[in-house]
Amino acid sequence: MKNTGKRWTVYDRGGNPIYLTQERWEHIVDANNHPEMLAYEEYLRLTLKQARRRQEALNPRKYRYAHQFHDLPDDVNHIVVIVLFGYDVDEDGRTIPNNYVATAFFKHIWLKG
Repeated sequence: MKNTGKRWTVYDRGGNPIYLTQERWEHIVDANNHPEMLAYEEYLRLTLKQARRRQEALNPRKYRYAHQFHDLPDDVNHIVVIVLFGYDVDEDGRTIPNNYVATAFFKHIWLKG
């Protein structure tokens, strides 16, 4: 079996497969990026599974998933995950989804009401 470097794959609310690679995970939790995410990998998965997504206006391949959690540290209340959607071709020449996590981070989002 080919080593893809994938840590895991989940499906979002629309049934789209999304994967996280070891390389992207190391980028996310790097000391210069978002090391606070290290203990929240399962929250990242839940965000992809449960949150609604929003397509970025300037890059139609880029989607932002944001999900509220009540037990995040400090004054943040959401985890945001950026996913790039695309396609690849498998060994049999079939087009298959290639949707992967680019980054993830904490954010405070003011709630309406």
